[in-house]
Amino acid sequence: MNHSISIAFGTPEHGWLPVSFRFQDFELNFAASDVLNDPIEELYNAITKLCENYTRQIIWWLEPAAYYFDLDKNGQEITLTISETDNIHYEKTEKRVLQTIIGDENGILKPLVSALKDFCSQTYPENHWPYRMDKNKIQSL
Repeated sequence: MNHSISIAFGTPEHGWLPVSFRFQDFELNFAASDVLNDPIEELYNAITKLCENYTRQIIWWLEPAAYYFDLDKNGQEITLTISETDNIHYEKTEKRVLQTIIGDENGILKPLVSALKDFCSQTYPENHWPYRMDKNKIQSL
């Protein structure tokens, strides 16, 4: 049984970033908006600043819905919890956990790093994706 996640970013268009995520039978395909945040920068920060007993979060805004990827580390164990909300702006809207994945660096972090490097190796017109990751950050991964 494969315990690795699979994630890929497509070519952004007009501020929408296609994301394809898979883990075993669980699959998400969505387009994340660039309006409220830079999910690529959040992903970088989550990976590079992941430490014991502190959750790092990536928000994939779908206008108005959102997916949340929460990363936690406990020793060598990495937990990725994926949840969703129908409206990120309405505080009373519940977050629903869709999937919890427990693995290690090879199964969770390495696929995220690989997708991040692939995405940042390309250049996109600013009207399609306005954010630019510092090349030094990517090289440090």
